[in-house]
Amino acid sequence: MSIVDIKSSTEQKMQQSLESFKQALTKIRTGRANPGLLDTVQVDYYGAMVPISQVANVSLLDARTISV
Repeated sequence: MSIVDIKSSTEQKMQQSLESFKQALTKIRTGRANPGLLDTVQVDYYGAMVPISQVANVSLLDARTISV
């Protein structure tokens, strides 16, 4: 492997790590409601599992209440 290949591989892995970290940060509970908490919730929709955000409106009613 050349240095260019190593650098390219390392940059790609670091970008994946940053994306994973950003997703993990959205799930941190801060005492305030966040619709991102429901991003990983899957529901059965006509035999297929889909994210809840595709079949329902997810919004905030106030700082502590998520409406689905």
